Amino acid sequence: MESTSSVLYRKRPSYLQGALFVLAVLSFIGFVTSAAILSHKFGNVLLFQISGLIYGIAAILYITYFIFKNEKVSKLATLTLFTGWVIQSTAFFIRGIEAYQMGIFHPPWTNLYESLMFFPWLATTVYLYIEREYKTKAIGAFFVPVVAFLVIWGHKFNTDISPLMPALRSYWLYIHVLASFAGYAGFTVAFGASLAYLIKENAEKDVKVKPIYVIGFIVSLALLIPLGYTVLTGAKDIKTMILGIIFIILLLTFLYFATYVLKPLGRALPSRNLLSEITLKAVTISFPIWTASIILGGAWANEAWGSYWSWDPKENWALIVWLFFAAYIHGRTIGKWKGTKASWIVVAGFIMLLICYFGVNLYFPGLHSYATE
Repeated sequence: MESTSSVLYRKRPSYLQGALFVLAVLSFIGFVTSAAILSHKFGNVLLFQISGLIYGIAAILYITYFIFKNEKVSKLATLTLFTGWVIQSTAFFIRGIEAYQMGIFHPPWTNLYESLMFFPWLATTVYLYIEREYKTKAIGAFFVPVVAFLVIWGHKFNTDISPLMPALRSYWLYIHVLASFAGYAGFTVAFGASLAYLIKENAEKDVKVKPIYVIGFIVSLALLIPLGYTVLTGAKDIKTMILGIIFIILLLTFLYFATYVLKPLGRALPSRNLLSEITLKAVTISFPIWTASIILGGAWANEAWGSYWSWDPKENWALIVWLFFAAYIHGRTIGKWKGTKASWIVVAGFIMLLICYFGVNLYFPGLHSYATE
């Protein structure tokens, strides 16, 4: 029988192994970056496309693991997701070098294409940490397909490296926008955990799935796909904006029915306590970062435009997102909102986040309209 000390010794983290792992990843990024720059045969866009394909494979593996609970598939899913993350990281390095060589270096989040690459990358970073911290991979079946979609779909936008407009040539761009995206990533993880909580709750309570729920789920899903495509790619006019409002209502309807129809999947999800803890931790970490991004944005706006707050559409929706998650933290702190109610607050907050990220950039002209370029 092994002694307790030997067991504990084996469980201690190996800093040497960690250092070697980081060195191997950095060496890979350096090698691929050097090869790309010297050969001129492939650039950042191709690598972003490859990472999107690998994320798609990872999504299939996570869903397969979720259904069959095969540990080998589980490890392969995480390895595939991490491989996509490394390749996407390499693409950012190459894009930065290409921008530098063109004399217009800037961080990779200044237009819609770059943000649709950076946001999934950052969200994946947060997810990989949570997966390792909580030893649960079930959320990956819900999270990774979204990441794959965003990276693949992002390539419909202009992929060129463009010079920054004068208002963006500031050190504020690095700290304000980075803080915003960190908030986006954390709130997205909180949304995934909240939706999983609602499904798990219905599974544990063995709520009866009425035929109307199944019909509503199928109809809303069938309408969401073409409507979503129209809203995201259609003309930026009042008609498409109205369709966007309908899309948001349909999305909430779909999520509501999904928590019932996907009830059988709840057996494979972690406990409600763990999902609630993940949600709370993700929000409590992201909320002060989001708050900082609003404050930093105000300071930048005062420097660039002479006013801390201009009631710009982006500013207004950022405030609305802040209020939703502030309400969630307040409700959880005083014990008024927990369980189902708290989870739906996070889901609603995430819908507001989507409007702030996509809707404002695409449909509301303002001081942040540069993001659509």
